[in-house]
Amino acid sequence: MSSNKNRLGPTALQRMHHTSAYATRQTIFSTVILVVMILLAAYFLLPLLWLLVSTTKTTDVLFNSPMLLPSKPGNFVTNLKQLTNTNGGMYWRWYLNSIGYSTVTATLATFISALAGYALTKYEFRFRKTAWFLVLIALLLPGATLTIPVFLLLKSFGLMNTYFAVILPMLASPFGVYFMNVYIGQSMPNELIDSGRMDGASDYQIFGRIALPIIRPGFVTLFLITFIFSWNNFFLPLLVLSSAKLFPVTLGLDVWVSTLTSPSTGVPPYPMILIGSLLSVLPMIVLFPFLRKYIAAGIATGGVKA
Repeated sequence: MSSNKNRLGPTALQRMHHTSAYATRQTIFSTVILVVMILLAAYFLLPLLWLLVSTTKTTDVLFNSPMLLPSKPGNFVTNLKQLTNTNGGMYWRWYLNSIGYSTVTATLATFISALAGYALTKYEFRFRKTAWFLVLIALLLPGATLTIPVFLLLKSFGLMNTYFAVILPMLASPFGVYFMNVYIGQSMPNELIDSGRMDGASDYQIFGRIALPIIRPGFVTLFLITFIFSWNNFFLPLLVLSSAKLFPVTLGLDVWVSTLTSPSTGVPPYPMILIGSLLSVLPMIVLFPFLRKYIAAGIATGGVKA
């Protein structure tokens, strides 16, 4: 009996030792992950915090005070009034332009991508593989290589310096087509299409009544990605727009940095421009939490399908 205990004793102790060592490794790993996540959060949030603090300063204080130390709250109101009054309130015209550009572009580009992705996934037609190959080629091409052809096309159609010059080139999105192709292929079984056809539904009715509700999480996710990309778009408006009334907020603020100077200091009114930059971030901050539940549903659907 005692010999059995002696034989079992070391084994039990070894198991306890291994369990303790495993728990220690897990604790160390979790701590390292937590530290890395805190550092990443600080990396992304500190610039936003600095932007918020800088709107409470004057130009002189901005360059002669600690970076994250706020100044007088009244300076925020002063900078906001200056932003509103400069160039007859042109900033808010740019802001509305950005909202219009981004909303129209994101809505139409997402819908077109959903239609194309649905067709490439669920239909067999001539040159289907060729079309899919062209989508992949366009996805791999750097955006800069298409700048000159897009510029020449817009100029030949007389669309330069118009709202269409900013919106139309962004409606054809190879990434959006690829994204919706993959998402529809994973989330929508072919049996639903066959069932709809048996009930006498047309292809358009199947897409609108069956496909769209199923792919809504992917649709919303792509809408959000396209909206943010369009909102931050700078180079295309710089290339095709010459009238300040058509500028988006990104291009308008850059022009101000290059052209405006303060009479008292002789340098650009940076606090005013920074408050404009802070306000330009708000749509993304508001839009993401509003659409988050759809994005989370899309991720969960992809995980179940996988």
